[in-house]
Amino acid sequence: MSTLKILLIIPLFFLIGCSLFGSSSRYQAQDDRSAGSQSSRYTRTFNDGFEDVWSAVIMSLGDMPLDKIDKEKGIIRTDWVEGFSQRKARSIMTDRFLDDYWKERHRITINISGSNLISSVKVRCQIQEKARGGSAAYRWERKKSTGEREEEALMRIEEILTGS
Repeated sequence: MSTLKILLIIPLFFLIGCSLFGSSSRYQAQDDRSAGSQSSRYTRTFNDGFEDVWSAVIMSLGDMPLDKIDKEKGIIRTDWVEGFSQRKARSIMTDRFLDDYWKERHRITINISGSNLISSVKVRCQIQEKARGGSAAYRWERKKSTGEREEEALMRIEEILTGS
């Protein structure tokens, strides 16, 4: 009878997993940051109220086309902005005659949260790239952000808020 109990407990243990042992909240917070979430790196807290920060974010985006604005949720997302990548489309030989780059587009999503005294801004940038020719020219491929656009957006918001 005890062997049957052990055989029933072992599969139950594997189904439940390691949650029986639990984990501290400190470990989970470290795990979230180390998971490569770039959003935590591009977050700033300002000693300004939500309304002031919201206005500064709108002003910092300038002429960029906006896709989504939801003040209640604190989300501003730009539309795709197209340009050219630093990646060359052709070989070194043909590059001497043609300046031919891959297409690139990006959009920025900004989350604002806070109160009348303090606000937090989180910036994320999605980047996609499309090759010049072949079957790859018909689809956008996701590309990892370098963080330059996120840092630039945060610096512009900070400049507007400080008035310099």
